[in-house]
Amino acid sequence: MKRISIFLLILLHISCNIQIVDKKEHTRNLLDKIVKQYLPDKRDHIFEISIDKVGDKVIVSGKSDYPKAEKALIDSLKKNNIPYENKIISLPTDSFKNIKGITRLSVANLRAQPKHSAELVTQTLMGMPLIPLEEENDFIRVKTPENYYAWVDKAGIELKQISNFNQWLNKPKIIITVNYGQSYAEKDKKEVVSDYVLNDVFALIKSGKDFYQVQYPDEKTAFIPKSDAILLTDFEKLAKEVNGQKIIRQAQKLIGTPYLWGGTSSKGMDCSGFTKTVYASFNYNLPRDASQQVKIGKELDMNKKDFSNLQSGDLLFFGYEKNGKTKITHVAIHIGNGKIIHATGEVKIESLNPKDPYFNPDRYKSWKAVRRIINFYPQNFSQTYQPSKIKNGLIR
Repeated sequence: MKRISIFLLILLHISCNIQIVDKKEHTRNLLDKIVKQYLPDKRDHIFEISIDKVGDKVIVSGKSDYPKAEKALIDSLKKNNIPYENKIISLPTDSFKNIKGITRLSVANLRAQPKHSAELVTQTLMGMPLIPLEEENDFIRVKTPENYYAWVDKAGIELKQISNFNQWLNKPKIIITVNYGQSYAEKDKKEVVSDYVLNDVFALIKSGKDFYQVQYPDEKTAFIPKSDAILLTDFEKLAKEVNGQKIIRQAQKLIGTPYLWGGTSSKGMDCSGFTKTVYASFNYNLPRDASQQVKIGKELDMNKKDFSNLQSGDLLFFGYEKNGKTKITHVAIHIGNGKIIHATGEVKIESLNPKDPYFNPDRYKSWKAVRRIINFYPQNFSQTYQPSKIKNGLIR
């Protein structure tokens, strides 16, 4: 009788463990379904959720800035009668609830992890608004205007209470129109305050004959030669006159710029960083990656014979096929007749036209798509600096 009782207890113990494991596995399946439904592109939100078990409960933990997906997961657990404990940390954390950030360096590096040795994934430019989410190891995780998430060294961001943040955004602005330059403490140009790069934005204090007096996000001031910048309001007007030839002239000014994985500035850029930088000069705020840029604008049919349906300024995308799907890995700007300009090793000109001396057969073989941006995507780069456009998140 004693042996039977022990055997029954063992069976009961095993049965309970199987039920707990099943609950854990069931929860993972529910999580997978939520992710597929709400996050077809996992770059769109932070939803870093893990599943564990303690006793008869499933422990749901991690970080999320996507309340809609989090609620869907919890509702699914309730619907399936799965006992749970919610330990998900909502972002932004309490310390950043009423705080916004502004890039305070000419170029700020954003990394995949909160450490300097981590992969460089993107950059932000002077004056760019950022949403801070959490802090770790003297790095702050932020969301950029194009909805990109990464970690920035605290030295690269100026944090402000929302009221002060809006005050700074409401000030008139200038935008840098040259690849590189320096600001000065006085008009005599003897003391350098900092460097600046193409598309950096400063608050305007005063417009003089030869200089703009400007204010940085951290409130220091400087003088910038008027030949290096333009009023943001004038920039918006001129950008409306964009055409393919203007895009190409701007792109050609960057020829020779070194390739930098994760770079999005005239100091160094990757392929999509190059197209992003060029188009930002005409008030377009393109998505960060080539695989995202291929989804915007107007899709065009490819014509590998004579390129007759392409215009200057069109974006050409390259990649490969895997499991029946096209994976986009590279982007270039079309100059004309199959000739392209792109960042690969450095910004340079090549061609998809076999008759051209610049012909690159490997690029020709990997050419997968064409998108037209001009007149088919909103010119909203400057709107990033308007408080009315920033509510729960930055303009996309």
